[in-house]
Amino acid sequence: MVLKGKLTSIELGLAAIVLASPFALRFARYLEHQPSLCPLQQFAGMACPSCGGTRAVFYLWGADPVQALKSNFGVTLFVLGTMGLIAAGKLEVPGLNRARGEAVGLGNP
Repeated sequence: MVLKGKLTSIELGLAAIVLASPFALRFARYLEHQPSLCPLQQFAGMACPSCGGTRAVFYLWGADPVQALKSNFGVTLFVLGTMGLIAAGKLEVPGLNRARGEAVGLGNP
């Protein structure tokens, strides 16, 4: 593949995400066997709604959505929904429109 010019920050970020994906999956599997750091689970013995959310995000990053849903259904749906809104253009992310050639900055009129 021949690159026609400089890569945008979005393209570099996506490349980094893809290259780090196997490490994210390995880290998520590592977290499966670690004790929980959730204070509610430590003191009350019950899981809070966000327990397993970190593992779910890392499983999504590692391209294992089934295991992400098993880790935490709500967090997985939230992340996928947010990514869908960003992809559809319904949710603006500061700095993301630079990749489309628009001027971004505080000093621009």
